[in-house]
Amino acid sequence: MTTALIRWCLKNGFLVILFMLALVGGGYYAVQNMPVDAIPDIGEKQVIVFADWPGRSPQDVDNQVTYPLTTSLTGTPGVKTIRSMSGFGFSMVFVIFKDDVDYYWARSRVIERMNIAQQRLPADVVPVMGPDATALGQVFWYTVEGEGFDLAELRSIQDWYLRYQLNAVEGVSEVASIGGFVKQYQIDVHPDKLRAQRVTLFDVYEAVRKANIDVGAKVLQKNGLEFFIRGVGFIKSTEDLEKVVIRQEQGTPIQIKHVATVTLGPDFRRGSLDKAGIEAVGGVALMRYGENPQHVVERLKAKLKQLEAGLPQKTLADGRISKVRVVPFYDRTDIVNETIDTLKDALSEEALMACIVILIFLLHLRSTASVLVTLPLSVCLCFILMFAFGVDSNIMSLAGLAIAIGDVADMGIIMTENIYRHIATGDPKKSHFQKIYDGATEVGGAIVTAVSNTLVSFIPVFFLTGQEGKLFRPLAFTKTFAIGASVILALTVVPLICYYLFQPVKWSRRTVWKIALSMGIASVFASHAIFMWAMAGSHYSGWPMSVVVGVIVMLAVVRMTRERFLPMEENPVSHGISRVYVPALRWVLDHKKTFMIAPAVIFFVGMSIWLGIGVTLKPVEWIANLGADEPRVQLGELRWQKIRHGDEAPSRRMLWRKQTEAEARDEASSGLTVVSETRIVPGLGREFMPPLDEGSFLYMPSLLPQGALSTAIEVNAKQDMAIATVPEVESVVGKLGRAETALDPAPIGMMESIIILKPEDEWRRVPVQRWFSNWPGWLKAPLAWLAPEERQITKNEILTELQEKTAIPGVLPTFLQPIQTRLIMLQTGFRAMMGVKIYGSDLKEIERIGLQIDSLLKEVPGATDIVADRIVGKPYLEFHIDRDRIARYGVNIRDVQDVIEVAIGGMNLMESVEGRERYPIRVRYLREFREDIPELEKILVPTSSGAQIPLAQVVTIKSVLGPQEVKGERGLLVGYVTMNTRDRDEVSVVEDAERLLQAALKDGRLKLPAGYYWEWSGQFENQVRATKRMQLLVPICIAIMFVSLYLGFRRKWIAPVIFLDVAVSLAAGFLLLPLWGANLSVAVWVGFLVLLGVVDDDSVVLSTYLEDIFDNKEMQSVADIRESVVQAGLKRIRANLMTIATTVFGLMPVFWTTGRGSDIMQPIALPSLGGMAVSLVTMFIVPCLFCAIEEWKWQRKQRLARSEEVSATTNTLETT
Repeated sequence: MTTALIRWCLKNGFLVILFMLALVGGGYYAVQNMPVDAIPDIGEKQVIVFADWPGRSPQDVDNQVTYPLTTSLTGTPGVKTIRSMSGFGFSMVFVIFKDDVDYYWARSRVIERMNIAQQRLPADVVPVMGPDATALGQVFWYTVEGEGFDLAELRSIQDWYLRYQLNAVEGVSEVASIGGFVKQYQIDVHPDKLRAQRVTLFDVYEAVRKANIDVGAKVLQKNGLEFFIRGVGFIKSTEDLEKVVIRQEQGTPIQIKHVATVTLGPDFRRGSLDKAGIEAVGGVALMRYGENPQHVVERLKAKLKQLEAGLPQKTLADGRISKVRVVPFYDRTDIVNETIDTLKDALSEEALMACIVILIFLLHLRSTASVLVTLPLSVCLCFILMFAFGVDSNIMSLAGLAIAIGDVADMGIIMTENIYRHIATGDPKKSHFQKIYDGATEVGGAIVTAVSNTLVSFIPVFFLTGQEGKLFRPLAFTKTFAIGASVILALTVVPLICYYLFQPVKWSRRTVWKIALSMGIASVFASHAIFMWAMAGSHYSGWPMSVVVGVIVMLAVVRMTRERFLPMEENPVSHGISRVYVPALRWVLDHKKTFMIAPAVIFFVGMSIWLGIGVTLKPVEWIANLGADEPRVQLGELRWQKIRHGDEAPSRRMLWRKQTEAEARDEASSGLTVVSETRIVPGLGREFMPPLDEGSFLYMPSLLPQGALSTAIEVNAKQDMAIATVPEVESVVGKLGRAETALDPAPIGMMESIIILKPEDEWRRVPVQRWFSNWPGWLKAPLAWLAPEERQITKNEILTELQEKTAIPGVLPTFLQPIQTRLIMLQTGFRAMMGVKIYGSDLKEIERIGLQIDSLLKEVPGATDIVADRIVGKPYLEFHIDRDRIARYGVNIRDVQDVIEVAIGGMNLMESVEGRERYPIRVRYLREFREDIPELEKILVPTSSGAQIPLAQVVTIKSVLGPQEVKGERGLLVGYVTMNTRDRDEVSVVEDAERLLQAALKDGRLKLPAGYYWEWSGQFENQVRATKRMQLLVPICIAIMFVSLYLGFRRKWIAPVIFLDVAVSLAAGFLLLPLWGANLSVAVWVGFLVLLGVVDDDSVVLSTYLEDIFDNKEMQSVADIRESVVQAGLKRIRANLMTIATTVFGLMPVFWTTGRGSDIMQPIALPSLGGMAVSLVTMFIVPCLFCAIEEWKWQRKQRLARSEEVSATTNTLETT
């Protein structure tokens, strides 16, 4: 089939060229219309049910709202888990659905269940569904600022002008307000005046309710005109409220102003915003599920630009005009653009490196051009397929394209190099078309076979589930698309390009220069247009660089017309390669056993780095411990320590086994201290994914539950001012409590400060003490150039400084990053990387267990930011009603509760209607009559006789401690102990912590009552789940590849030979991981799958050459076999080295780039770089083993022949 496809393409060049143009146009369209984000949205499908019940305690909310909602939602189809949170005055239920459930179908099912739950809820509680946004929905934060405007004015501008206009922007699910004060009409009742006027609190309530209404009376027709009739009665001012009549007595009206004070003031609030220590007003825009964040933010900015002219302004006392402005402080597109720019730079540099490598190896511009044309076309076809399959453009999908650059170039290299060889050394009698066709068809089948194995190697990634699947499937798609595109282009486009470019040039010198000059001029204008488009707004003219490009193109055209196709032995690079390769291969073939020591050592070292020498040298450890009662050697605990005895100078020692507790105590009592220690080849740590450096921090401290809002605001302001003093901080904006959105369940004690860092080139330089630092300047200058005496401060050092500056007693800190935190909170409910969930039925017991676990986890190396939930610590005032007493006064429970609710808490009766604005109207007692318990006891309760009695006569007031919030999951109450890790991998920390907790449970340090249990949760779960799935899928994948190879060759033993080569290369992939400080994450495993496909390709193509030669030639001797292997190796060596070089040098830009997203790409590329770096050794494994087996077969055949000859001679003699 490949031969027919190649022939058709060579015969229909015009259609193939149209296909190429279509790819370019389609790729451009796909890039312009494809959703772009920093990382894939790996958040789970979450539907939030929110219920508002103002003034109610968390315990009441949980009992009467959250629990009925949760139980009603249980059993919803497709639900994975349900979490709940009951806060002060609100309930939130988080319904997490399985990944295969359609998001909007899930929302419709939740609505059905909410309708059922409504019947079980209090009458004034109406649950609503949260916005259709995901954990990554918070794409744009801003503050509303204006000199001379107070917080109430700014909040009104945000609520009634900005919010609804921005909410109407396409792709925006919700715009939530935070900070400032909501204006409120406040009716503060004086109880003495109530008694004097014989008016009850509920008389005031009813009077106000009836005084705020407009009505309509249809129409009135008069003199042919029709008038709409409208009765105007809405309250517009405090004066309107003061004049509301409660009742009249003997013709004298009793108005609100006779019993209460009416003012405009701030509404009750449970959230605040702080900017650099000053309270502010702001908002957050939430992106709708499935939208393109870049487009949404662009639309928001365009809308703000449009709204800017309508923002209010006022004249200040000094005559200046102050205008309200909107100031963004968190913009998701910043990190998106920085990440995409990093990938663009890496891809451009990779393509450039690939160009240079190919040009150096081929020394032939036309051949180089035929290979390079596949790179942009493969990228275009890849983007078309991404657009068609709904794969967004983000760091993971583009990283797949970046790490596939070696494979993409490899296909074109194999095809072009083989066609070149046929042109240079082919039969002169054959036509140009036939030479191209023969060269292309000779390797077409091998390309398809090799690539099919490469594609199979990525099957495990497609079967990953959960967050790891969402994260890495885009990478698998793009790498598959890119490699598939390169194969299609290698079989269709490359032969045609070679057919046109490799034709003999018979133009005259003048014609050549005319064509070259024309193309050079065209390149000048084309490149200038590209520069102007790429650098729009820049002052650079672009002409100098455009002229340089034009000159290069012109000279390249001239050069290509004069190039000759030289046989391999005449090509300088090929000649140089053969001069090194042939003697090396001959030595390997002559010393096979000696050579195989090198792959064995590589394999052993790689396995030791992965598993640790405690595993790979287990037999040695067993022998060393023979006959010993206690272990003499524990290689898994081998470590190098720096110790100090008292005031003596530090010394070093090697520990060959783990110390017992008694030995450690004896050393400590003798004055020996361990300054530092380093484990020796302990094996690689494990984690889910290295976090994306977002260029910012999210600081999330928590106050103890008893803290009030005023205290939280003060602490937040102090911490933000302290954070702002760090030189690397560009801005800091702190939020405490809730924004007005169902996505934010934070209590007032929870703060979130978004810390935006300056660009890294503006960070401080810190001194580094070198051994030559005290030398004279002229003498140390050359050394200082090699080893600078200063370096840039690191992000971890900035984090440490931030932690020191924000340390306040009673504040429990946690530092993460904005996107990272949102994802973790959605997956686990935590505000940290990992933690323990404690399930049970009593909040006090859960808190006790959590505090015990907190103290134990502090002993685990690498565990940091350990915070246990302080659940039961919020002061409550409980009003216990005496039922016997209220019976004597003819008062029921509801009457007393209404008085408590309205007089103390205040009740928003209704809203004023002032144009487009709405403000609440609230009634309650004056502050001085409700500030302490004695005054609360004097609150008046109306009785059935009309008299009013003090509250103390029917109520006992008690001060108790209760929960600040109530969390639930799986039908049980739950509490958290959260933590982060530092300087250790996640999985090892969790394993050590679990062992410690189990030991503490056995020895009594941790007490766990019946009906309670704990479990670990966090991102490490993704690593554990992915590892289990990989352990199943990777062997299946390898088995499929093996069967494919087994069936693809006539010599069935070739498949094991190739896999031995692959095994050594995979082991070599571990070599760079400890040098780079990388843990064994899912990203690294994906990198190994990439490596598996690359090394498999080269081995398959070389084996194909070897098999073809041995099938077509009868070997006469061992020397003949070795010479044939050398000749087969010579055919493939240049292309093989080009593949190695393009892969290694092509991946180098990934390692030297420091832009946003590089920390994600580097672990993926590390195995490929390590495995390909040892290819100068592993490239000899296949020819070495192939030769060994063929020699054994030939020698065996010769022995059998001699044996048969001897038998025949013996039989002849016997017959004679």
